[in-house]
Amino acid sequence: MRQVSTPTSMEPTPPLRRGTNASAGDGKNQASQAWPADLLEAFCLRMSSQGMCVSQALMQNDRRYGLEQLSHAHNMADDVLRVMAVQLFRHFEAHQSGISDPH
Repeated sequence: MRQVSTPTSMEPTPPLRRGTNASAGDGKNQASQAWPADLLEAFCLRMSSQGMCVSQALMQNDRRYGLEQLSHAHNMADDVLRVMAVQLFRHFEAHQSGISDPH
């Protein structure tokens, strides 16, 4: 059996950063995302409180999945969740059309 070794680097690897921290200092990064990180996280938590597990990774990488989750949220009897879904959809629309500020 052949052993595979990974190359090692002498330089330290940068720490992984989550959603809002990764984009806090970089306006280009935030603008290039279809969903605002803080709103997406709040949306996923709120959906979870309604018994719906939503993947942030799939929301960011699968357009169909993301729009499907927004549709589910919009049809639930939760006014706050409905508002979040509308906000996310507006941001998504603006991102798709190239508009810089959806509000």
